[in-house]
Amino acid sequence: MTIRKTFVALAAGAVILTMEGTGWSQCAMCRTALENSIEGQAMAEGFRYGIVFLLAVPYAIAGSVGVGLLRAFRKKSRKP
Repeated sequence: MTIRKTFVALAAGAVILTMEGTGWSQCAMCRTALENSIEGQAMAEGFRYGIVFLLAVPYAIAGSVGVGLLRAFRKKSRKP
C-alpha cells in the first residue's frame, strides 16, 4: 500500500468520525438517560466521544499489527 493510499484511507476515516448524526449514535437507553437529566446533558458530549474512542482503539491496534506484519512479510520476501 502506498503512502498516498494510506493517506486517503486515513482521511476517509477522519471524515467518517467527524460526521454528526448516525455516526455518533449510541445505546438508545443510555442516550435517553443522559439527555433527560440536567447533569447528564453536560456529560452526554463526553459520553459520545468515549464510545467512539472505545470503538476506534481496537481497530487502531489491529491495524498497527497488520501493517507491521505486512512490512515484515514484504521485507522478508525481498531478500533472495
